[in-house]
Formats: sequence, C-alpha cells, structure tokens
Amino acid sequence: MTAENINYQQIYEDEMTESLKTSLEKPLRFFELSNDDRTFVEELIDLGYRRALEDALDPEVLQDTAALAGEMGTQLYNFSNLINTYLNEQNVGDET
Repeated sequence: MTAENINYQQIYEDEMTESLKTSLEKPLRFFELSNDDRTFVEELIDLGYRRALEDALDPEVLQDTAALAGEMGTQLYNFSNLINTYLNEQNVGDET
C-alpha cells in the first residue's frame, strides 16, 4: 500500500479469528505464513481498505454532505444574527 502504514501483522494476528486460521490450516502468527500467503493476505487487506475508502468517499455522498454543511452554516449564521439583534435590543432597552 502507500503511506497508510497498514499493520498487516496486527490485523492478521489480532483481528482474524484463531478458529478461521485453524480451519484453513494457517499459522497463528503472520510471519509464519509463506511468502505467497503473506502477499495474499496483504493484497486482500489493501483491496478491502481501498474499497472502504471508495465507499466512504462516494462523490454523490460527498456532494450531499457538502450541501448539508453549507445549509447548516447558513442556518447557524442566521441564528447568530438573530441572537445578536436580540441582545442589542436588550442593551438599548437597559440604557433607557
């Protein structure tokens, strides 16, 4: 993978169940895997990582999120103005 610094050993040893490794007759430790098996595991993890990012960063979802964030910002700005107007009116009322 690139700069994500994926810890393949930790994923293999901590996240994969012992029963799965046993049923597949694979060693419990990552570095006890053959080079081919290790490459296979790394490739599967990389593909899963990329797929998860693609799903999370779906352009349509991001456009909807950006539109919602813009609307929320507008609403907060208007709410802030409303509060400031109210406070200014209260201050004027207190001075008289």
